[in-house]
Amino acid sequence: MLNKIIALSLASSVSLFALDINQAVQTAIQNNYALKKQQYILDESQARLDSSYSGYKPKVDLNYTYNNRDKLITSQIKEDSTLSATISYNLFNGFMDKYNIKAYQSLFDSSKFTYAASKQDLILNVKKTYISFLLKEKTTQTFQKALKLYEKQYFDSQNFFAQGLIAQNELLEVEVQMLQSKQNFQNAKSAQKIAKQSLENILGTSISSSETIEQLNANNADIVLDATKIDNRSEIKSLALVVKSYQSMTKGTQSSYYPKVNASLTYNSYGEDFTPSDRISYPDGQSVGSVNISWNLYNGDKDNSSVVINRKKANQTNMALEDLKLQIKLQYENAKEELEVSKLNYTTATKALETAKLNYEIVSNKVKEGISSNKDLIDANYLLTKAQQNYFDAYYNRYIAVATLQRVLELEI
Repeated sequence: MLNKIIALSLASSVSLFALDINQAVQTAIQNNYALKKQQYILDESQARLDSSYSGYKPKVDLNYTYNNRDKLITSQIKEDSTLSATISYNLFNGFMDKYNIKAYQSLFDSSKFTYAASKQDLILNVKKTYISFLLKEKTTQTFQKALKLYEKQYFDSQNFFAQGLIAQNELLEVEVQMLQSKQNFQNAKSAQKIAKQSLENILGTSISSSETIEQLNANNADIVLDATKIDNRSEIKSLALVVKSYQSMTKGTQSSYYPKVNASLTYNSYGEDFTPSDRISYPDGQSVGSVNISWNLYNGDKDNSSVVINRKKANQTNMALEDLKLQIKLQYENAKEELEVSKLNYTTATKALETAKLNYEIVSNKVKEGISSNKDLIDANYLLTKAQQNYFDAYYNRYIAVATLQRVLELEI
């Protein structure tokens, strides 16, 4: 019973310190600084949209003036003060406020899609970095196995040399290969360490030595292709909304051709010192209602130029949008081909690895029987190591190809 409790406890502790690729993605979404920056950009766009509604709200101004004169002219007094409170409201602004709101609304919606695209880019980068670490880990294990085989070969060769069965140069050749294998193993461990640090950076958190980075499962290599999804990419929607924003800006600029109507109500209070009250010959309070109509008939073609500029910007962005659609279609086709190639490479690499294992076993037996030389076994070890590397490259490239297609199609994880 105690053994079962201990086993359950160990299983529980392992699960607590295990990180899989989906957890890695969620951790990065929460912690990644680049994505947080995009969130702040989105918040700024929201604030600009909120600010654009100010055109439909009244304005309240409070003004106080105090004068103290050393010399007086006719009708002046030594000291006087005025307190004014004004409420003003724009009755008509040539539809500028309306189109400003539409422009900022489009930009805000565009920012939301830009954020979504940045999030998708992050997800792909996390997956690639995660898979890269797993590949580096397997590479380290591959070189470690190769080193153990060389060490065994060197031990056997020492015995053969002591018995006079091989020459010293053959023993030295095995030793050199063993030392080179040690170097390869150390380089692989360093690359694995750097890969882990890269993963920690993109996750925005550290990974403890007790935490297991889980291998991928079969579901991570599955994908259902739907080419229609590329037409709904966030980048496309974002640029389309930028075009819409420039179109609204163009209409807003055209508002300069219309007259402007403003109404205001001001209350004034006057004083003979710094206190704005009880000034002789002035009322205790004065209310002034005003309506102001202004119409700029000519502005040096500035308004016309602004309209042309916004139209050209809309056209530029529209061309960029069409180009983006072509690029995304090309991304999709490339990603599809990469997936097909990765599947073929995996099939080939699996067969090659089986052959290399069998070849090493045959050559090893022949060396023991004195039929083959150590040089043949060195070559067999090299081919086996290369086949294992190619196998893991092909194995993980399938997952990278699927992750790339998921990004192109913006599929949820």
